[in-house]
Amino acid sequence: MGCSFSGLNALYDSVGIGGDVWINENRFRVLRPLGDGGSAFVFLVKEVLPAEAGAASGLAKNKSIDPSHISGEGIYAMKKVLIQSEEQLELVRQEIRISTLFNHPNLLPLLDHAIITVKGAKGAQQSHEAYLLFPVHLNGTLLDNTKEMQAKKEFFDTLTVLQLFRQLCAGLKHMHNFDPPYAHNDVKPGNVLLTQRKGQTPIAILMDFGSARPARKQIRSHSEAVQLQEWAAEHSSAPFRAPELWDCSSHADMRGQIFGH
Repeated sequence: MGCSFSGLNALYDSVGIGGDVWINENRFRVLRPLGDGGSAFVFLVKEVLPAEAGAASGLAKNKSIDPSHISGEGIYAMKKVLIQSEEQLELVRQEIRISTLFNHPNLLPLLDHAIITVKGAKGAQQSHEAYLLFPVHLNGTLLDNTKEMQAKKEFFDTLTVLQLFRQLCAGLKHMHNFDPPYAHNDVKPGNVLLTQRKGQTPIAILMDFGSARPARKQIRSHSEAVQLQEWAAEHSSAPFRAPELWDCSSHADMRGQIFGH
């Protein structure tokens, strides 16, 4: 979902603050940037409904969306991905397909999405843009929270750490129970959203399924091992990468997720 504000000015002309974006039949107004990373940019958006709209309108009328994910204030997070090649397009389509598989309170749900074709200058190759809509969690990531706490010389107590860990394990177990099982491949504090609750343990929500793939991989040759290592170097953050993705041997599976914790 992104973690910094650099580079967002380049998008203000195409997705301006106060401008509107359509995702299928639903209209959203861009309120402010939330972050960016690589070719993806995340904005805080508010659903724009007609004045005469009833309670079951806009996203709320989409029966495929869990009603608990519908914001009463119409506030969401919108991820915009700039797509410059067929390979990038396929990766985004794969992220969308995998994200729609999961339905678990500790995994960030994809509410809606759209991929549009963008016409370039005369003679230039067509490009695409993807818009992915998610529930918004304005308390930030586990990384954001721990940095703020460190600055104040604060820390999570042991029970809270264990409860957060248990929540993440529950989300990963949901992914592992599919046939085939899926691995997230980039479990790290920056990919864990927190929702603070007064007097209760925060809710931990794992996000960003751009690196998620079927978990079991058989390595049949040296070239396949090298390919997996190169893929991991691009899609799995080094400090949290499982040892078997550094030195691939005969196989890799869901156990690599344990190292990321």
